[in-house]
Amino acid sequence: MDFSHILTGIVFWLIISIFFLITFGSSSGKNDHKFSLAKKSPSNTTKENNLNDLNNNDNREEIINLQKQCQRLREELEAQSSLLKSDFRSETFEQLQPLLTNYPTARKMAKTKPDLPAKNLISLFTSLENLLENWGYETIGKPWEKVNYNPQIHQADSDDIEVGESVYIRFVGYRDGDNILYPAKVSLNLPPNLQS
Repeated sequence: MDFSHILTGIVFWLIISIFFLITFGSSSGKNDHKFSLAKKSPSNTTKENNLNDLNNNDNREEIINLQKQCQRLREELEAQSSLLKSDFRSETFEQLQPLLTNYPTARKMAKTKPDLPAKNLISLFTSLENLLENWGYETIGKPWEKVNYNPQIHQADSDDIEVGESVYIRFVGYRDGDNILYPAKVSLNLPPNLQS
């Protein structure tokens, strides 16, 4: 279980505790008076009032302490969230650094030399593949692979494609276990320049 989920649970519990203290803490003293069978003397009433004042003061102090704890936990949760975000960004940048460093130069080369073979640029994407592998993401299909259409994992480029019909994967999709992050885009035909 993630630390932020635990902190969120604690904050939620504290808020509910404060609510119950406010709602039922002060009313319990009132209910005790209803069920008292003995006739109260003025001195007993004064003592009870003093006790009620003490209980109310104790309740107020406890509520204030709980509110302070709640605020402290919120601040810790925000700090933890910020730290996790920073760590995630740093780790992701570290894994993508070769791609991010080489991409601007490769882009300039592609503009300067449009006849540059694309295979010279493929090695740039190794770091991206490694990142996806570290995250546990899997591709759905392979480019231009012939498969049977499944609307659960594929996105058709036209409405007339039937379930089970043979299609080609134009662009791969991605999944994280059973969760489909992005469906593979499929078509009945390959692009004209790729058909034999």
